Amino acid sequence: MFCSEEVYQNVLKMRENGRDPEVVHGKEGYIPTRAGKARVLIYTPDLGIPAPVYFNVHGGGFIAGRPEGDDYFCDLVCRQLGIKVINIDYRLAPEYPCPSDKEDVYDVIKYVHDHADKYGIDPDRMAVGGHSAGANISAVVAKWAVQKGEFSLRCQILDYPPMDVQTNPYQKFYTEGAIPPFIADIFNDCYVEHAKAGDPDCSPIYTPEEDLKGQCPAVVITCEIDSLRDEGEEYALKLMKAGVEVTAKRFLGVPHGFSMNPEAPQALDSMQMMADALRKYLLG
Repeated sequence: MFCSEEVYQNVLKMRENGRDPEVVHGKEGYIPTRAGKARVLIYTPDLGIPAPVYFNVHGGGFIAGRPEGDDYFCDLVCRQLGIKVINIDYRLAPEYPCPSDKEDVYDVIKYVHDHADKYGIDPDRMAVGGHSAGANISAVVAKWAVQKGEFSLRCQILDYPPMDVQTNPYQKFYTEGAIPPFIADIFNDCYVEHAKAGDPDCSPIYTPEEDLKGQCPAVVITCEIDSLRDEGEEYALKLMKAGVEVTAKRFLGVPHGFSMNPEAPQALDSMQMMADALRKYLLG
């Protein structure tokens, strides 16, 4: 680890304060990766035929969070659309800094793709998406998919993504209710050494346009009360300029993290937008 002991103790407190839902609909499983086995929650539709699959990546500032926090949304996608959902529990910083998280998610997708019969999925109809830190991870995995050519994705969902972990959070847009800069600073310090923070695999906003070409369609959701909104929208524009099909929307009057709280204003609208995208690209 390269963060200070004080910062690390704050991380442990954040993890302790996190709460998972009491009811979890996904079935726990483990999928091989280069670092061992990644824990996942699997949501399986009752179809009896190979199903499209959506890989969900939770948020938590790269240092906290568990897939249980996205259980409501993953179950909704499975039940409403008949899509298999694999909700991934990746390694967290600072114990496992960037790009450990991305490697876990990429490896899970590749393994499932290569063992499609075992998981009952259609390997030609796969999508990845995430929320907050999970959106950053998803964007990089979508890029790697094109670069490595080991599997293809039909779409990527980027829900209020942090795309720039290099810029000082105190220099970003801020309004009351947004992520406090000192909290964002902890996330960044734990995730990657500052000298490497501008690497596109850590901060996708710095990805050269040439490396964005050929990517799968993207859905980008940002929210008005969020210090990350501008970088998310800038990334959406970069994708468009690279010729990628993009659907983007800023939700007004809501803060970062609203989508995965079904009781929050407009959360169900955001979930429906993501579900509609999966319907279009995986079922259309």
